[in-house]
Amino acid sequence: MIGPAEIRIGCASWLDRSLIEEGDFYPSKSMDAESRLRWYGEFFDFVEVDSTYYALPSERNALLWNERTPPSFLFGVKAWALMTGHRVKAERLGREFRELLPKDAALNARGEIDAKLFAPQALELAFTRFKEGLQPLAQSGKLGYVLFQLAPWVHYGKEAMDYLSSLPERLPGWPLAVEFRHRSWMPDRAEEALRNLREHGLAHAAVDAPWAPRLMESTAGTFVLRCHGRNVEGWRAQLEGKEPSVCEKYDYLYSEEQVQEIVAALRRVKAARVFAAFNNNNRDYPAVNGLQARRILGDKVPDPAERRLAWRPAPRRKPRQEEQPRLL
Repeated sequence: MIGPAEIRIGCASWLDRSLIEEGDFYPSKSMDAESRLRWYGEFFDFVEVDSTYYALPSERNALLWNERTPPSFLFGVKAWALMTGHRVKAERLGREFRELLPKDAALNARGEIDAKLFAPQALELAFTRFKEGLQPLAQSGKLGYVLFQLAPWVHYGKEAMDYLSSLPERLPGWPLAVEFRHRSWMPDRAEEALRNLREHGLAHAAVDAPWAPRLMESTAGTFVLRCHGRNVEGWRAQLEGKEPSVCEKYDYLYSEEQVQEIVAALRRVKAARVFAAFNNNNRDYPAVNGLQARRILGDKVPDPAERRLAWRPAPRRKPRQEEQPRLL
């Protein structure tokens, strides 16, 4: 294979608060959920869903996402925090998951519970509920991939490797991608990590970020590049324990030259389908850079400024709002 047959460019969330409240991408800050997703779908053919990291997806939301996007549109969906070794917000846990915690389970300062405190059955239940919630996307062919973004403290080792190898059996037939966040994987044991992904048909989710080398090596028919921006100060602040906000950490607008270089790298990837999700989430930076990338690829995309001038709100009707992240 010389290069990808298909390259998809999009943003890591169409509902990012800064994108809506401070950016200029959407024509109105008061757009309803349906109008916002339909607007996004005029400019991009792919989006990465971030909300499913914080709460399990619901079948109703997946049906609405199906309905509100063009037939060829694809979704990348982040796995729930419990499925990637992260901490889970206690306030978002319902009875069936609370019952799988010890009575003395301790919360951290943010009101989160460590994934390791849950009984083993909790992970199996999480996969069951996750699969149920995304079934409409899988059935319609709009599920581009599920992203397992491993927690920064998940180190390379047999336990983690065994877990990754179990993913295809847990979500059979679904395109699965893995992003490593601890240096014991990338760059320290990149060869072993990539070999394990390749052996189990798991896609490599590479990163463009200050804290890791960008390794554009494919391990499956799908490849994902997540562009986190190059804000060195923001990432350094996190490493120093200062807890910067999302905007402070990802505050970075790629230059035209940098976007051209990223697109050139995407064109060299040996995978059938390549995704690039811009996660430089401050203001409308991801949309600006994403549209630049699409134009460099030669995709025909409307001019947002012209479309905003012509936009009119849809007639008022009883709203079919997406659900809030459900209490588990």
